[in-house]
Amino acid sequence: MIGVLGTPGAANMLVDVTFTLPRSGLTVRGRRSTAGEGTPCLCLHGWLDNCASFEALSQHLPGLDLLAIDLPGHGLSEPVPSGVHDELGYAALVVELAHALGFHRYNLVGHSLGGAVASLVAGVHPEKVARLVLLDAIGPVPAAAEETRASVARHLRSLLEGPREIVYSSRQQAVKARVQLADLLWDTAERLVERDLREVPGGYTWRSDWRLKLPAVRSLGEEQILAFLRAIAAPTLLIMAERTALKEPFYPRRIESVRDIRVQTLAGGHHLHMENAEQVADAISAFLLS
Repeated sequence: MIGVLGTPGAANMLVDVTFTLPRSGLTVRGRRSTAGEGTPCLCLHGWLDNCASFEALSQHLPGLDLLAIDLPGHGLSEPVPSGVHDELGYAALVVELAHALGFHRYNLVGHSLGGAVASLVAGVHPEKVARLVLLDAIGPVPAAAEETRASVARHLRSLLEGPREIVYSSRQQAVKARVQLADLLWDTAERLVERDLREVPGGYTWRSDWRLKLPAVRSLGEEQILAFLRAIAAPTLLIMAERTALKEPFYPRRIESVRDIRVQTLAGGHHLHMENAEQVADAISAFLLS
């Protein structure tokens, strides 16, 4: 089932879309361009973000068929029924969504968590992904064998304790909390928070699934992640931020593992596609249309 809200045909416009996936049964929501053409471009946001992450970027990419989704548990999409959120589960959902929409070939643009997921999808279905754009991300955070066991134990302990709902007296207070959580500019946080707040008695709280804030479950070791990266056949553009989050020593080997990759560094922090949208869009457009 696919639903669209908005005024079709408006230039540079994103409209609300809804997809109910037949295999997983999940309802996924997002926003899609009305004037774009060519190969569909699936956009995947970062942890605790939502599809609004790509709105500034879309204004500088008027010719592309952009579909930015809220990953399950984020924004307006339904949460996954499982007690665990991980990159493999998100990758499975992206593959199902592309299949349900009849995307025989598509581009992927992923930021942070979305970049980790896009890396896995491109490795699983190299014949489907035409081009891959990674925004300050390449592969998920790895786990050693003992760390996997420990992360699952921490996650389940916190899951059984239940949610701890935080209520903010105003939207500005919620934006301030989001700014403090990560390297975000105020207007960047405002754009993300707008889609992720719901009104409750006494103020506002987060719409996103509370389980996203539990200790993360790391299910893939570094060698497994490298196997996914080596299988990527799509030409790949990695755009790194000047204030990049990719500081761990394993990232150079990951970059070397992708057979056709170019790396570009642009001004901004981890959310550079929102802070420096025009320059990032120029780099993406030149890459996708080359």
